[in-house]
Amino acid sequence: MIKKERFILKPAVKKLITVVLCASTLTAPVFLTGCSFSKIANGVQQGAQKASQEDVKVFNNYIKAVGDFNSHTVRFGYAIGPDIQKLREGQHLTSFMAPHFDTLQKNLQAAKDAGVPYDDMKEPLDNVLAVLKDIVPVASELDTYYQTNSYQADNYAKEQQLGPKYVQLYDQFYAAYNQLDAVIHKHNTENQQAHLKELKDSGKKNAAAVQEVHLRLTALLDGFEEGKQIDVNAANQELQGIMDVSSTVTSPEYNSAKGSLNTTIGRVRTFLGDQSADHYNDMIESYNRFIGTLNRLDMDKLDK
Repeated sequence: MIKKERFILKPAVKKLITVVLCASTLTAPVFLTGCSFSKIANGVQQGAQKASQEDVKVFNNYIKAVGDFNSHTVRFGYAIGPDIQKLREGQHLTSFMAPHFDTLQKNLQAAKDAGVPYDDMKEPLDNVLAVLKDIVPVASELDTYYQTNSYQADNYAKEQQLGPKYVQLYDQFYAAYNQLDAVIHKHNTENQQAHLKELKDSGKKNAAAVQEVHLRLTALLDGFEEGKQIDVNAANQELQGIMDVSSTVTSPEYNSAKGSLNTTIGRVRTFLGDQSADHYNDMIESYNRFIGTLNRLDMDKLDK
């Protein structure tokens, strides 16, 4: 039976998407990139564990949990970002939106209950769940407070009480979450590279090419770290290399994904020409739409 493979989304501070590919191996690994992975992952101790089929299956629960959380954060970043910034600055709000902390808590706990496939995931996972236990009720209380316009009745008294607490927990959450992201990203990359090798070894040229396109594009965008100068010439050369690999896919099943890839490459080049926040977000959103087309792609059909 063909299994689905997931690729993850990236919230606006550099969180790329989740992808699901139909893979011809027994249990396909999941792609994941996330918040500044290239910076954080370098500090993660390399594990010697080799993923078993069951490990990958259990691991995909975490990919799904993080991918859904990242997807919501990107989609509603236009509200989440300004709200936390205003609370940080002591400004009053009249509406409120938080990341889906409650859903992440539920999904991560369910994933943990099903198993933790890698030893180095255990501590960062527990750290994230510990902060979620504190931030979920605070975010929920703030959400109700603004939805019911209670700030009009108490002249923002509860906001002054809960706002600073929420900001503190928000910062604690992302400090812990980024570490969990890094460990997941490390193992996902190892699994995905092994899967690419399997596809090549089994002669599935089209599926391998699509897999390589995703890995290389993800790595390129993941390298665009905030405050780090981008080698525009090298980036453009890599984009051309990605297009060259993409052009080797001969299956018509790939046409929609190829068109979406070309659009994404155009957005990347626009960002490279003018590295503004708006162009960055456009690039990430286009990447995420490309991943959406991969989610609907049956990899097993590519080499028939």
